[in-house]
Amino acid sequence: MRLFKAFKMALLGIWSNKFRVLLSIFGVVIGVFAVIALSAISLGVKDTVMKQMGGLGAEQIMVMPGRVLKDEGGAHNFLSGVSGTPSTLTNTDAEEIGKLESVKSVTPMLETVGRIQYDNGNGEPTTVEGMLVGTSESYQEVLHTTLEEGRFFTNDEGANKNRVVVLGSGIHASLLNQKQELPETDPAQQAVPKKAWWQKLLDRLTGSSVSAAEAPAEGESLVGKEVTIQGESFTVIGVLESEATLGMTSDNSILMPVQTALEVTSTENLTSIYVKADSIDNLAQAEKDVHGAVGINHPETDFSTVKQTEMLDAIDTVTRILQVMLIGITTTALVISGAGIMNVMVMSVRERTREIGIRKALGASTIEILFQFLFETILLCLAGGIIGLLLGYGFVTWWNESITIFPLVLPMWVVQLALGSSILIGIVCGVYPAIKAARLQPSRALRFE
Repeated sequence: MRLFKAFKMALLGIWSNKFRVLLSIFGVVIGVFAVIALSAISLGVKDTVMKQMGGLGAEQIMVMPGRVLKDEGGAHNFLSGVSGTPSTLTNTDAEEIGKLESVKSVTPMLETVGRIQYDNGNGEPTTVEGMLVGTSESYQEVLHTTLEEGRFFTNDEGANKNRVVVLGSGIHASLLNQKQELPETDPAQQAVPKKAWWQKLLDRLTGSSVSAAEAPAEGESLVGKEVTIQGESFTVIGVLESEATLGMTSDNSILMPVQTALEVTSTENLTSIYVKADSIDNLAQAEKDVHGAVGINHPETDFSTVKQTEMLDAIDTVTRILQVMLIGITTTALVISGAGIMNVMVMSVRERTREIGIRKALGASTIEILFQFLFETILLCLAGGIIGLLLGYGFVTWWNESITIFPLVLPMWVVQLALGSSILIGIVCGVYPAIKAARLQPSRALRFE
């Protein structure tokens, strides 16, 4: 009964000082919102990256230039450091790997910046800069890309060094629309919804240069047409579907057979080689075989063979470190807000000293006074926590409905952590003001001015 009465008096005390309540819970609202938003962002990034990297297949092995140090267990540890030696990997290394029985497929990768030009015959040619990628027919299987139209080049076309190219959706759209005027049509048909400011900002951050107003006209395509790359004429044979996700993307890629790319760019070395083992059970043996095959032409061992599982472990470690940092930031915000509420409650006790004296003179017990002010602090923090939680949930919902770069993830444990931390701060920060109020002597409190 005493606790119920103390709770009722706490509600009346909060209601009689509504403006002060709003100011005091503002810090808790920000702290809980930060817990929800930052946790959802970090978990969303981790989930997206892990899915994309894991989507490459657990049986993947990556051959990369430089030496990746190993930990005590013998596994590659990217956090220990990677030697920054120039790549000496060649297409001959990829061919040697392809001869192994433990290997299912080999995908050589040559990545460099290149320019592509298209002349539609109606004026100045359109020039776009993108990522020139030399690869093989297995590129689609390894990176899980799909064709929007046309076809992908074959290994036979690569062996013959054919001048064929597959364009990413962003490059394709830019070549068709940059500096290109729309034909005169019905104004109603020309009306295109404008992008919001945050969409334009994201386009710049993610490197997307094609807006809704710049989308190619329906049915318009470069498949079968000629484009110019590095001063040579290429035939466009396919266009990849758009990929609006975090991490690896082919939207701004210009893909051609690796043999053609090596010749056109006058380079000899690859950027990396993706290898797919014949089975997950044979992954360790496949890695040894790949290392031995590449080592034939690299006596100084200036390369590393890294299993996909080791890369996922490294990503998981990095995201855990980021999560710990975010927890530290949000905890600091909550502690600061709790200190602010404690200060407000101490001032409240001082302002209500006569009220406390009158209540004690009328028979209120020490425990009732203590729990009244403790409940006030807890209710303030709980109210701030609920408001912050609602704002955080609204932010996550808005993001997932409006932004496609990556989805935010809000598990139930984050919600529980946010509310639990706000209640804990209310209890911890409410103890001192409550004890201070409970210890007031009625005679001194009544004489307080």
